[in-house]
Amino acid sequence: MLIGNLGQDPKVKFLENNRVVANFSIATNEYFIGKDGEKKVETEWHQIEVWDNLARHIDQLTMKGKFGKGIQVYIEGRIKTENYRDKSGIEQQRKIIKAHQIQLLGLNKNNEE
Repeated sequence: MLIGNLGQDPKVKFLENNRVVANFSIATNEYFIGKDGEKKVETEWHQIEVWDNLARHIDQLTMKGKFGKGIQVYIEGRIKTENYRDKSGIEQQRKIIKAHQIQLLGLNKNNEE
């Protein structure tokens, strides 16, 4: 379960066999007081992947301007580790969240509706 703000508008792809995938990132923040007594924030970025009916719904919301960069969302899903080769041919690993539920919280990063 994550609550965060979209880092960019989703990229939606319509594939063969009537499949649809949407990809986007969200930023989650952790606020704390550092050893120096100052308020600190740590931001973590998460790559999100959504399929089929939920991806279609995200596409519709994006076209209406209701789902895009800065919007706050609640996401439920599972962590998936993917292996790939980068441009240099080096084996890399990345973690993505395969979301199965997304709820708009209606706020952008400045807490404005």
